[in-house]
Amino acid sequence: MKRKVFSRIMTATLIGLAAAFLAACSADSGGNTAGNPAGELRRFTLVTRSDTLNIGDGVTFEGFTFDGTMPGPQMEVNEGDTVEITVFNDDSVTHGLSIHAANAQTSNYVGNIAPGETKTVTFTADYPGVYMYHCAPGGHGIMAHTMGGQFGMFVVEPKEQYRMEAELGREPDIKIYIVQHEVYADGRDFFDGKALYVMFNGENFRYVKEPIQARPGDYVRFYYLNVGPNLTSTFHAVGGIWDDIYYGGNPKNLMHGTQSVVSGPTDSWVIDWIIPAEGPFTLVSHAFGTQAIKGAIGIIQSSEDAPRISEVRSEGRSTPPIENPKRFVSPFGLGSETLDHPVRFRDGDRMFIQMVGNSYWPKRAEVPVGSTVTWINEDVFDMLEGERTGKHDVVTISATGPDRFASELLKHAETFETVFTEPGEYEYICSIHPYMRGKIIVYED
Repeated sequence: MKRKVFSRIMTATLIGLAAAFLAACSADSGGNTAGNPAGELRRFTLVTRSDTLNIGDGVTFEGFTFDGTMPGPQMEVNEGDTVEITVFNDDSVTHGLSIHAANAQTSNYVGNIAPGETKTVTFTADYPGVYMYHCAPGGHGIMAHTMGGQFGMFVVEPKEQYRMEAELGREPDIKIYIVQHEVYADGRDFFDGKALYVMFNGENFRYVKEPIQARPGDYVRFYYLNVGPNLTSTFHAVGGIWDDIYYGGNPKNLMHGTQSVVSGPTDSWVIDWIIPAEGPFTLVSHAFGTQAIKGAIGIIQSSEDAPRISEVRSEGRSTPPIENPKRFVSPFGLGSETLDHPVRFRDGDRMFIQMVGNSYWPKRAEVPVGSTVTWINEDVFDMLEGERTGKHDVVTISATGPDRFASELLKHAETFETVFTEPGEYEYICSIHPYMRGKIIVYED
């Protein structure tokens, strides 16, 4: 009898150890962890780097990423879980991490991560909802790197069920995770809120070209996050009314029957909706001129025989860069000339080049021989040092003419000027933000 009891105890112990080992392996993998019981340790790893990405329609984008995509990896945990995030900086410039799901000062642990350095933060997911995370080297760099493409979605699933899920007694048929975000051609447009593109999940009109499949009567849940970084959106389904909406994704913040949800940068919602009929239903930011027309449109294709899918995730795609893109977007550097087109100055013009949003503006300037060109720093956050500061300089890196130049570091509203005495082409950078690039072409009248 004692042997049988001992055998059962040993068997149960071994099963428990095996389960714990498998759970640890799953947590270490950094994958989708939302289905596991609450209160466990969830581990994720993020890699920061400079990248070139495809953003649809033959357009490529040069910026920064987590794990090579924009948005970065989607992370999911349960309310009450302990979360451990390790960030490895695989780049030549400083990066960091701000995690909005943490009710803690995470910059003390994963801010200001130098090239080649690894840092880790641990926190408890105390509040359920849909959260943004983004790069945060510190100071001015937080704004610049978020504009540059480093952000993603973090979901904390609640212990308390959402109303419709509790009443229906089942989970949604489809979970759709959507990050809305903006792309800017340069720092001047970033300052002024003039987005070049506004998109869902990393690509212009991604879900117009590849509609989301569903069936009439399907119970759909949206996890919707507007990361901005500037514009306020109004997320709407043409032909539909949202059944239940939860501000921030918290089950306690329930409202019913709205035509849209209004979201400033970092605002989020969980939206429960029963698809009322066959489609298509157009998903759109109803800010038509500033957002929808620039890419923030998708389609749910509802039909009786639609193929079954369970989720649409928020990560951008990781695809090889296009060899000959029709447009190259580089918010900090030199993009396509049709986008960053040369500005031609003439004798008598005031020849100013701004340093703004970690870019030069205009990025390409044509000036006559004998011109005096003045650079002025319009970035306001001139505190701190290195990647964290808005201080800039101008340093020649290549030239076909003799007029080399190098300035001191300039604080806000400070200027540097030089006279160009001979024709030629002069490419220059900021020495502490070397991805900032500009070009002067000196011509003879």
